[in-house]
Amino acid sequence: MTNDPKHVVSIGTLKGNSTYRNNSVSLPKELFHQYPSISKLKIGQRKKKVHFFQNNTQNTVLLTRDILKKCGLYPRIKCNLKVENDTLWFGPLVGVFTSIGYIRYLKEQRPSFRSIELEKANRDAKTVLFYFSIKDISFKKKTISGTSFNVRRGQWERRTYPFPDVLYDRGSGRATQKEKHVIARQQLSQFPISKINAQHYFDKWDLHEKLIQCNEMKPYLPETKLYDFHELEKMLKKHSTIYLKSAIGSMGRRVMRLTKDSHYNFSCFREELQTGTLDKLDDIHSVIEQFFGVDKIIMQQGIDLFKINNRNVDMRATVQRNGSDDLVINSIAVRIGIEGSPVTSSRSGSNVQRLDEFLENYGYHFSSDVKERIEKFLFQTYRCIENVYGPFGEMGIDFGLDNKGNVYFIESNSKPAKDTLYKSHDKNTIRNAFLNPLEYAKYLTKF
Repeated sequence: MTNDPKHVVSIGTLKGNSTYRNNSVSLPKELFHQYPSISKLKIGQRKKKVHFFQNNTQNTVLLTRDILKKCGLYPRIKCNLKVENDTLWFGPLVGVFTSIGYIRYLKEQRPSFRSIELEKANRDAKTVLFYFSIKDISFKKKTISGTSFNVRRGQWERRTYPFPDVLYDRGSGRATQKEKHVIARQQLSQFPISKINAQHYFDKWDLHEKLIQCNEMKPYLPETKLYDFHELEKMLKKHSTIYLKSAIGSMGRRVMRLTKDSHYNFSCFREELQTGTLDKLDDIHSVIEQFFGVDKIIMQQGIDLFKINNRNVDMRATVQRNGSDDLVINSIAVRIGIEGSPVTSSRSGSNVQRLDEFLENYGYHFSSDVKERIEKFLFQTYRCIENVYGPFGEMGIDFGLDNKGNVYFIESNSKPAKDTLYKSHDKNTIRNAFLNPLEYAKYLTKF
């Protein structure tokens, strides 16, 4: 052990005829003598006075079964430990807030690639990591029935956890409309729980209204209006192409392209590409209402973005903070949509490649400093968003290039799905994309 108050230790079960049958912790001899004044154990929001005594191991902390059970810890895991005043603290305890369906898949031993990659990354980060949904929270008991990976058994299991040190909110943005989710997030915010991201979703209209106040963002923003029928008519007089988007939709689910020549032409993507041509603007209004329902809609000026064989091209950057709070561009993936589609999301069947690969093939269309200008745009966008919403550990930023190489902001996502990253980048980049949020969680909690 060193004099540094932070350590990595193995967790074990305290068995046999111990002096203390319950509520006891046995520390490696060197650690025990290094911190003679400790009297409390903390994990997440649970802190309790316990009995400490020494053992003869190098770096194994032994806990009685009652403590293991209440803390959600598995024997033989390795995790971070630090000492603050009289308290020994395991962690950080990171709770990944997700959907009920996501939890069901974990319990059925059918994890997504995101869970697998986050678990791999955690072997390096050594946080205490679990997943939970709205159904798993007990505010009365201040506990969560979390689902986590038992490395020793090689399976996903349910454990009871205290409220976490850090909330990694991966829940649906649309769930914000559901009263239970709103209340749950509000109640969790009453506890001293750090957040990976200050905002769990973006309303596209609210985000635009805030970014337009940021002077350095103005060159990157297409004209954007809140939808109503009269504004639609005005927009179509100014721009031959406009995009209509749900203010809260993601993954291209609620996007429609509208062009005006001698007719009104629309295209949108549901399960497949849908197109149509109408003569009257009133008829387009009906199509819009049918497609978007009661959603709040924004209208955006259609930028003449670079295309490949009539296929839209845009980019998705994954930008993150690491364990030192440094801002890093983890990856930039280029998405090439199917012919005629208004969206390039992975679910629409787009092709994906790395930015460097794209520039090798098509870079001659742009100036030599295009990559530097993209990086400048990404850092400016990230910091402008943080200035109005608060700090973020990660963000997906979608943008495009016009035929002159000018950069245009499309949208930002506070829960980047990492699909395009996973399809286009190497193992080390993928690893870092999942490791950075966990290392940032350690930074937030000073582990």
